[in-house]
Amino acid sequence: MIYFDNAGSTIVDNDVLNLFVEDTNKFIANPSALHGLGMKENYDIINFKRELLTSLKLSPSTHDVIFTSGATEANNLAILGFARKNKNKGKHLITSKIEHPSVLNVFKELEKEGFSVTYLDVKENGTIDINEFKKALNEETILVSTMYINNECGCILNIEEIRAAIKESGNKKVVLHSDLASSFGKYRIDFNLFDLFTISAYKLHGIKGIGALIKRKNVELESLVYGGGQEDNLRSGTLSYSLIHSAVYAFIKGNKDVENKSKYIQELHDYALSKLNEIEGIKIHNNFNRKTPYIINFSTLNKEASIVVEALSNKEIYVSSKSSCSSKLKTISYVIYEVTKNEEEALNSIRISFSKYNKIEEIDEFINALKEILASIKGK
Repeated sequence: MIYFDNAGSTIVDNDVLNLFVEDTNKFIANPSALHGLGMKENYDIINFKRELLTSLKLSPSTHDVIFTSGATEANNLAILGFARKNKNKGKHLITSKIEHPSVLNVFKELEKEGFSVTYLDVKENGTIDINEFKKALNEETILVSTMYINNECGCILNIEEIRAAIKESGNKKVVLHSDLASSFGKYRIDFNLFDLFTISAYKLHGIKGIGALIKRKNVELESLVYGGGQEDNLRSGTLSYSLIHSAVYAFIKGNKDVENKSKYIQELHDYALSKLNEIEGIKIHNNFNRKTPYIINFSTLNKEASIVVEALSNKEIYVSSKSSCSSKLKTISYVIYEVTKNEEEALNSIRISFSKYNKIEEIDEFINALKEILASIKGK
């Protein structure tokens, strides 16, 4: 098996899995329980949060960690929770057109609730026009949400300029949220740029079902889940000691030595890119000011990407495409469309994404299989 869909999900590291299993067998109490084992678990979880914040060079006195079921829930809590809680301060929100659906669809929901949303274009070079952003800011703006690294094309957005523009505007009501699910552990980030940000364990060799929203303490949210009042009344529900411990371990481990890990991925990226450039009939989406080496996105110009992806899958080579092999409806990648304005390219885009477990030899096998498949498909 060759797995090149690491932007979708990663293999769980053995030490993360072993920690989860050990904790599951050992820590069986409810952390909200008032007996000794429950109180020990609760105390540990508080310390896990402190360890995570400290590792990110954030202070536990200024920031909170709210554990969620993953990035989707964390994005919902950040955007819905903030907008609803602070709607008396203003009802204008800003995001980009290439956000993950767990961000874009939340803003669409808020429009139904009477909020006004500006959806910013992203240029071919993978940046937001900072002048357009400045024009969009107004006295009613309370929230800006833009991802750092896009999960489909790998472009790195100009978040630093956005943060500076917010400060320059003088509107102290505006908070900046970022979905870092595809960025965390893959790029050296100054986490103080954000008022709220979202991370997810399974994108970083952790276990599925756990993520976190990290926010400044002075950022107030409205809860989306009601119950026993866990997580400072922001996310009720019994906390999973083993999931939280393993996730924090994966987060801290994954965010260490980012540059050296990226050097190896850069080698894989550059080798794959050189081989893809030799193949006729594909266009690589790579014209970005800044780009992560973890992702390569290209379009098949004369073949249906869904057929190519299915044929690769039959060879146990796993990549991703916006076009579904099993769907009768053709859907385009809205991300690729936004950066190319070409519907055909957006319809037939393919993403390969790497992790530390991938090898050069796998790229050779993938390239040979891709050439063979493209040659065997007769037209579209």
